[in-house]
Amino acid sequence: MKLGQTMVFSVASVAGVLTAGLAGIIIWLLLAQPMSVATAVDTGDLPASVRALAAAIADLVGSLLRQL
Repeated sequence: MKLGQTMVFSVASVAGVLTAGLAGIIIWLLLAQPMSVATAVDTGDLPASVRALAAAIADLVGSLLRQL
């Protein structure tokens, strides 16, 4: 493979992994905090959604660290 093709494949792979991870976190947030998500969507309050997402990520990291 040429260097350009390898770089495109690498960037596409990283983008795919990040997108899949973000989709998983959003699904987990919908299952873990449905009222926060519903309220944020209903009011159109983007910062509330970001705060809920950050809290969900913090909970996930905390849970993973407790398992170690």
